[in-house]
This record gives sequence, C-alpha cells and structure tokens, in this order.
Amino acid sequence: MTVSRNHLAISLAAVAAMAMSAYVAVADPAPAPDALTILRKAEATARNNADPPYTVYDMHEIFIHHGHQFTYDYHVWYRADGKGLMQGAGSDRQGHHEQRFQYPFPFAPDINILLYATPPPTPVPVIIASPSPDASGHTSPPLIGVTAITANRYYSVTLVGLEDYQGHSVYHLALLPQPSVDEKAHPWKDLWVDTDTFEVWKAHASASGSKGPLSGVIEGTAEFQPVNGFWLLSHVTGYGAGHFGFISDSGQYEYFFSGFDFPNSLPDWYFDPNLFRHHP
Repeated sequence: MTVSRNHLAISLAAVAAMAMSAYVAVADPAPAPDALTILRKAEATARNNADPPYTVYDMHEIFIHHGHQFTYDYHVWYRADGKGLMQGAGSDRQGHHEQRFQYPFPFAPDINILLYATPPPTPVPVIIASPSPDASGHTSPPLIGVTAITANRYYSVTLVGLEDYQGHSVYHLALLPQPSVDEKAHPWKDLWVDTDTFEVWKAHASASGSKGPLSGVIEGTAEFQPVNGFWLLSHVTGYGAGHFGFISDSGQYEYFFSGFDFPNSLPDWYFDPNLFRHHP
C-alpha cells in the first residue's frame, strides 16, 4: 500500500500534537514558595482582615475535669474595643442569667493569632561601601548590590508539605520559637495556610514553663471560618495541666462558635455592669 506524503505529514503532525499534549499533562506544577514567604504572606493577610465593630454570637463550651463533663452555653455581645457581655443561656430559680462583663473567653472570634498582627519590619537602608585596595595593592571587584533578607523575629519556620483541610489546599508550616523567644508568649507549633488566599484555617499551639514551685503545660488547636466577609473562630480545643509541688490539676476544654450576627451598633449599657442593672 502506498502512503502519500500528505497523509504522512498529517500523521506525523497528529503524533507530535499528542506528544505535546501528553507533555503538558505531566508537566511539574509551579514550585511552592518557601516557608518564610508563606508565613509572611499569612501575616500580611491577617493584618488586612477586617474586624467587625460589633459581633453577636453563641458559644458552646465543654469542660472535662477529672473525668466529669460539664457543658455551658453563652450568648455573647462583643465590641471591637475588647469589651463584651457573656450571658449564660440557662437561668436560676429566680429566672436570672449568669452575666460576665469582660473580654470573651477563651477568645473573641476575630482574634488574630498570627503574632498579634505585628506590623511588617521597617526596612533599614543598606550602605554599599566602595572597594579599597588591600595590603597587596589589589582592589576587590565592586559590589553591585545587596539583597536584604529579614528572618521571622519569633519563629524558625519549615514547610512540612501540601495538605488538604476540609476540601481546601493548604500549606502545613511547622514553627519553632527562636532561642530568645518566650514559648508561652509565642506557642504556635503548626499552621495550615490556604494556598490561594493565605488565610490560616487551623493552628496548633503547645507550651510549657515554670515559675517558682509552679509548672505547667498547655496544648490547643484553633480552627477558623469565613463569615460574611470576616475571618472568625469556629472551633477551639485546649488542654492544660499544672503542678504546684505535689499538687496537680488538669482539664480539657472545647468551644464551638456559631450564630453570628454583625449589628451596626449596640447600646453602651450592654458593656457596663453599672448601667446594665438599670435596664430590664
């Protein structure tokens, strides 16, 4: 059978197209940024997150102490200046609800756990000195430029890998406090950062320490969620143990945040116990 040049050319073109298609399909994805870059972008994203002026929400608490489980429910009114009213859902025999006028525990839902949203480091001008002759009379090559690299002031950071968090692609970062940093003040050990938005979906903390005869350890995890354009807590777990000499105690906590609302304003007397008692 005779094959024309046209048919042969068409066949070769088809094979080449298939080869190119196969090559594109198996091409390596773009490399992930380094761990420090990921953390810096996550910090910048956290700094840019908006805080609602007023937040109303429900908080469910589970507390386990010496094998006994206790549950509590609170309705919370929170103002962005740190003032809050936590009112227990249950009531006593007189119909009174427990009320706490304070910063909400364990945290306000808009808490910024990433290094307290510290401002970006201020760049320091770099002065490039002109080369001068050495003892032999030779002059070193001129220095063209300097690239400044600022390490994280609190943590040593490594990229564990790419993972999935509830259907979201995330970078898993491992953090270790720098030698001069107080672990109790900066206890984060793991972060799960969205690969597209650089929001933190989940964070894990642990720390231990002692002061005089008192020593203890804490362990906790915080998970976040988007709500009406805000990035807020959804779930917190924690464990704490303390020792004072031969006396020790421990407890486990779990908190769920839901039912969010963001009113434009709330009366000032919501946050002042002296004014609150004058309102029914």
